[in-house]
Amino acid sequence: MASPNPYKVIFKNTVVLTAARLFSRILQFFFFIYAARSLGPKYFGIFSFAYVLVRILEISMDMGVSRYSVQQVSRDLQKAPQYLGASLTIKIFLIISGYLLIIGTGYIMNGDALSMKVLFLLAAVAVFDNLALPFGSVFGAHQKMEYSAVIISVSNLTMCLVGFTFLYYSKDILLFCLAFVIGAFLRLSFNVFWCIKKYGMPEFNNFNRFSLWDLLKKSIPFSLMNIFVTIYYHVDSVMLQVFDGYKVVGQYNAAYRLIDAPLFISMSVTTALFPAISRLYYKKENQKLQKLISESFKKILATGLFISITAAFLADDLISIIYGEEYAAAADVLPVLIFGVACIMPGSICNTVVRASDRQSLSAIIAGGGVIFNIVLNLLLIPKYSLLGAAWATLATEMIMAGIYTVAVKEHIKLLFKLDQIIRILIFPLLLVIFLYVTQAAGVWFQLIGAGVSFFPFMLITGLITRKELTSLLERK
Repeated sequence: MASPNPYKVIFKNTVVLTAARLFSRILQFFFFIYAARSLGPKYFGIFSFAYVLVRILEISMDMGVSRYSVQQVSRDLQKAPQYLGASLTIKIFLIISGYLLIIGTGYIMNGDALSMKVLFLLAAVAVFDNLALPFGSVFGAHQKMEYSAVIISVSNLTMCLVGFTFLYYSKDILLFCLAFVIGAFLRLSFNVFWCIKKYGMPEFNNFNRFSLWDLLKKSIPFSLMNIFVTIYYHVDSVMLQVFDGYKVVGQYNAAYRLIDAPLFISMSVTTALFPAISRLYYKKENQKLQKLISESFKKILATGLFISITAAFLADDLISIIYGEEYAAAADVLPVLIFGVACIMPGSICNTVVRASDRQSLSAIIAGGGVIFNIVLNLLLIPKYSLLGAAWATLATEMIMAGIYTVAVKEHIKLLFKLDQIIRILIFPLLLVIFLYVTQAAGVWFQLIGAGVSFFPFMLITGLITRKELTSLLERK
């Protein structure tokens, strides 16, 4: 029986995950906007601070076990029940210790009663989501992303509907957080049900084949990278709270939410790419690997530039329309932060290549260096420039990190360094800038819609994507 075309599998997985995450991101986007408007900068800041603190510390609940399991099971699908059983055994202990770490940190930071209640609820979300990860990793290893897509869509739809209802009737921050708990519980329930139904029960009696300690030890490079990346993305909010309080955190995170929204594209692409790259690397199919990585890098870079330029050009109007005048300070931050998307997207492709090719330690070293650099910049800039200083520290770090990751995989993307490819990549954003400049008098809505409509025509004009590529991806053999 012929093996499935890897490009079609990746394309299918990317499409279903992107569709699910797009649906969820749109829901969450309006959900967070409504929450920010309903709660105001101070209480939205309390939520945002607790949210990022949990995101940073919940890494201790997984320690890279789920990601390592995806890599190993994708290479030998018969090991799925054993890895699932081993992962669950380890994660029970990790989750208990992680929950205590989150709550203990909240007390050490002298959180008030309301902040601690918010932290308790969001820590419960982390518990449910981390229990679901080993089951979700089985779907990822089998490249059956449609299950993950349905779970993401249904759980987030429920969460948002419940959250909208709570905010509409009460504007209570605790009820707002309870909606997240309900969504996480649904994700756990669906992951457990479908994984067991399709792939069987986890096996807890085969640990002699690979010790739990050995599994945890090999997962550590994944966990280190995740720790560094998570701290890198969220430490600025923690430091802003220390220096400037919850209101500034709320304004900063209002702008940051607009950056987080489009990153679902790169998340979906890298999630689909990881098992495929891992398999091609393992089988030493270097020509296919190079083509896959180069094409992914080129297209995701163009997408990131498109989003960054559009949002930066229309920053004042976007903040005013989305959040209102209470969040006017976020309009100064958005043009700086949004260009991080153009760095993060291609950087995430390169990072995925590094991790999928058994160089997790290198990925962890790069991420660790980025965290240290980012923390130092934040310490230097936040006391003097507040949230604008945090934005510049974030962008500078993202640019350097993307550059380092690109150098680390230069052998896999050397096709992009040809003169014609460089010219195509440079012309694409130039066309967008010309369009936005010429249409200023038409208003922000015309520019937004026009920019969206022009994306694929500009990609075709510059040759960053061809009709033949689209046809070959969509055709059935």
